[in-house]
Amino acid sequence: MIRFNDLDIRARTILIAVLPTMVMALVLIAYFTSSRLSDLEEVHSQRGKALARQLAAASEYGVFSGNRESLRKLSNTIVIERDVVRVAVIGPGGDILAESKTSDPPPKNTSPLRFREPVAGLGVNIEDPFLENSDAAPPSNGQRGEVLVEMTRDSLRAEERHLLWTAFLMVCAVLMASVALALRMSRGISGPILRIAGTVTRFGHGNLTARVPVEGGKSLRTLAEGVNDMADKLSASREDLQRQIDAATRELLNKKDEAERGNRAKTRFLAAASHDLRQPMHALGLFVAELGQKPHAPDTRRLVEQIAVSAETMENLLDSLLDISRLDVGVLDRQIKHFPLQPLLERIDVDYRREAELRGQRLRLRPTSLWVESDPLLLERILHNLISNALRYSPGGTILLACRKRGRRVRIEVRDNGPGIAPEAQEAVFQEFVQLDNPERNRAKGLGLGLAIVRRLTDLLGHPLELRSSPGCGALFAVELPTAAPGPLAERSQPAPGHALNGLHVALVDDDELAVASTVGLLESWGCEVTAADTQAGILEALQAAASPPDIILSDYQIAASNGLDIIRQLREHFGKPIPAVILSGDTSSATAHTVQEADIPLLHKPVRPAKLRALLQRKTQV
Repeated sequence: MIRFNDLDIRARTILIAVLPTMVMALVLIAYFTSSRLSDLEEVHSQRGKALARQLAAASEYGVFSGNRESLRKLSNTIVIERDVVRVAVIGPGGDILAESKTSDPPPKNTSPLRFREPVAGLGVNIEDPFLENSDAAPPSNGQRGEVLVEMTRDSLRAEERHLLWTAFLMVCAVLMASVALALRMSRGISGPILRIAGTVTRFGHGNLTARVPVEGGKSLRTLAEGVNDMADKLSASREDLQRQIDAATRELLNKKDEAERGNRAKTRFLAAASHDLRQPMHALGLFVAELGQKPHAPDTRRLVEQIAVSAETMENLLDSLLDISRLDVGVLDRQIKHFPLQPLLERIDVDYRREAELRGQRLRLRPTSLWVESDPLLLERILHNLISNALRYSPGGTILLACRKRGRRVRIEVRDNGPGIAPEAQEAVFQEFVQLDNPERNRAKGLGLGLAIVRRLTDLLGHPLELRSSPGCGALFAVELPTAAPGPLAERSQPAPGHALNGLHVALVDDDELAVASTVGLLESWGCEVTAADTQAGILEALQAAASPPDIILSDYQIAASNGLDIIRQLREHFGKPIPAVILSGDTSSATAHTVQEADIPLLHKPVRPAKLRALLQRKTQV
């Protein structure tokens, strides 16, 4: 249903102009038509009565004398009148003395009007003695009979139809005149308003050059002038705003260029820091490890241990800061693939079992045969950080590393029975440098970056991270990742015993003097025989002089104009055997990590932990 408020201004103007006129016209025409119809009905009735009285007056003598022929002529005279269909003269005894009908009887479904009129006496006293005993003598009351005139409403109905048709034509004429007047009025009122509305619509579409013609009465002219004035001001404001936008855009582009240059500079700095800072830290860690294996006086031993702790803290801080920076600038890429979880969990168990035993803790690993879809390097870093965090905050407790399948996803959980985390602090622990129980910033309790890295890595991989904990009830960290179909498994062998490094021939290639000196010293302290060089040609020459192939190759990734993978490939071809190899690199970029991983060669990032290097050498050189 269309409501008045839904109509536009032209339709409203026409409706307002036409509706009152039509209502008034209909009321007046209906009133006068009704009055005229009543008059016609009354005239028709009076005419029937008049004919009956006329016939009654003319029939007095015929009824008195019983002259039927005269009465018949009179009735024939009346029946030819319009609308008369039957005329009858009835005697005093009720018998019909004369009757006349029209040739066309009235329709059966209509009843004619009947007009009766009595026939009175002659009105004169004729004294005739011969009539006193006559049978034709009139009755004492003077009545001689009655006449009946029947009339139809045909002419009345015709007059009514003519009157109604005339009224309808008058209504149409009034309606057309009202519409014509309303259209003329609407053109004078709604036309200018519609043109103003159209111009305002063009303003909304951005065409501020459109203008409204100044026309109509005073109010409409004032409105048109106001709209045009508004358009002038809007046009000026838009031009000014456009100039400001252009200036702001140029400034933003300059800022963007500066930010991109700063980002590139930060990336270059991270790359340099990742390599240049790791090299001396790597050498320092190995020197300290070698120094720790030598006999010392108690005071000297205490200093060596303190140096070792400080060096390890610096390595942890460097690794964490560089990881945070690389994640923030988005230079860390992910390489998603399908792989089994069990080998990854076993590596974590090997890396942290001894540390847990030294702390008086238990590290439990629940075996699994599940395969997952993720980045194995980044997932391993996530689990490393979660295990390290659990060991640090669960003194004397138990840490469980397990996984379970949930539908199409695998849920890896790290549980501990430590002091737990209050609900209001569970979001804060994922922020940088936040340690809830370390207000004094004791470096022995960590740096507060491990969980921040975990949050960033899980966001990068799209793996939901969940923390459930309460004070005194331990903590549960869970990572969910997609499951994958099992594939072929690589053969795994048992680790070699601890004395397996005695007499091990190691080929070492590194172009950093400190790195070479520290690595050679540490390997020799383990009983290894080391052949070292700083170039690809140099290592070949040194190995030929040694007259024996190496048992394992340790090589830096970037060596002058070549890389460690090329050196390993050439040495294997030279000796005709798949010599075990390990890449040591200060380059922590994901591209390097995945390149080495695709070559199926282990990668250790500098600075390398001596224990991790020793464990890897034992695994790679097992019998």
